[in-house]
Amino acid sequence: MDNINVNNQRKRLDRRGSNNPMWGRKHSQQSREKMSQAATLRNQQYKQAMMNQHHVSMDEFLQGCKNEGLDIESYIKTLVKEDSLKKIIREEIDKLIWKTKNQ
Repeated sequence: MDNINVNNQRKRLDRRGSNNPMWGRKHSQQSREKMSQAATLRNQQYKQAMMNQHHVSMDEFLQGCKNEGLDIESYIKTLVKEDSLKKIIREEIDKLIWKTKNQ
């Protein structure tokens, strides 16, 4: 396994600076557009995957409270102990971040 890492490091060092096949060259406009399209598609797929994750809505939260037979304050305390509330808050923050980044 160590030989593989050593060989990979050697390959990287062998392609530094003027030994790199792209040394002194530039990507063509066509290549840059192709890379841009690939990156855009990759970002869209990632965004779609993030949006498809299950997020707990306020209605689901309150329904869980009813199902547990607890008042809201007791239900929140239960969730805090289980770290579920942290997950819910983190998911909501992630949704807000995605919305602001992609507007």
